[in-house]
Amino acid sequence: MESLQWHPESIKVLVALLYSVAGFAIYYFISQAEGPALMIRNRFPALDPLVLNIILQRTWGFLFLGAGPLLIIAFSFHGRPSDFGLGFGSHHALPGWTYGLVPLILLMSYFTSHAPANLAQYPQIRCKKWTWGVLLLSTISWIIFLVGYEFLFRGFLLFSALSVMDPWIAVTLNVALYSLAHLYKGPMETFGALPFGFLLCYITLVTGNIWGAVLLHSVMALSNEWFSLKAHPNMKLVRK
Repeated sequence: MESLQWHPESIKVLVALLYSVAGFAIYYFISQAEGPALMIRNRFPALDPLVLNIILQRTWGFLFLGAGPLLIIAFSFHGRPSDFGLGFGSHHALPGWTYGLVPLILLMSYFTSHAPANLAQYPQIRCKKWTWGVLLLSTISWIIFLVGYEFLFRGFLLFSALSVMDPWIAVTLNVALYSLAHLYKGPMETFGALPFGFLLCYITLVTGNIWGAVLLHSVMALSNEWFSLKAHPNMKLVRK
């Protein structure tokens, strides 16, 4: 097992680790602040605040969790995004068994979405009447958010750690932080993030990129939202 050596690559790991913690904390507190949303609502009063707040939160997530590390890679690490999981060309294809996980995730989402604890949080947009436009906007914003989210954990942090750490140590560190990032959502999601985090890290190691992790995470988030919308007693999807 490789021990962590203090050389230039170790500094990158430290930067990635510090930014992962600080960047996520900044994202969380800004996403909970009402000031930015209030400014937008004052300028565009026709916007539904229940929709705006969540879309803005996910936008902050993409900026702080995704765009922030990308800027660090470009200007401080002087690296290429493909070195941190954003490439396609020379990487391995997604294993066939990964697609078999999709129906399993859908089945799990269907049953867990009906739980009262889940319905207390999801769908995140708490509109009583969802239009197809809101559903589409929420879907797109979820995927954009998760690209940034996965790039922080399975891209920026994981690939930085792999440059100086044994893969098992890098993955364990990654999953621990990933699980802690779910603390504010309660114990179910915090503990559930452990096996799911290991799975996403493994797929990332196999493929050399984050896109398999983005796919599975998106399937989980979107299916939970759609099933939760259908199961929620006070919400429904309307034509307009």
